[in-house]
Amino acid sequence: MKTDRILGFVFILVGGIIYSIERAVSILSTSMIRAGFFAGSMTGEVPNVEASGLFSNPFVPIFLCLGMGLIIYSFIKNK
Repeated sequence: MKTDRILGFVFILVGGIIYSIERAVSILSTSMIRAGFFAGSMTGEVPNVEASGLFSNPFVPIFLCLGMGLIIYSFIKNK
């Protein structure tokens, strides 16, 4: 029924929310490190901290794959 599709969309939405929160926190922490570097009038190279990627948290790809799988399964099952 449509329960599979709804559950698939919920999994994709949750994966996107987790990824967005993780990326925002990563960018915020990077900004705090840079602000502390500039406020302390330190010399040398500015630290460059990378933002988290899509596969750094294992739950994001798992939720995305589960969501896509459920949506595909619901379309195949309804035919």
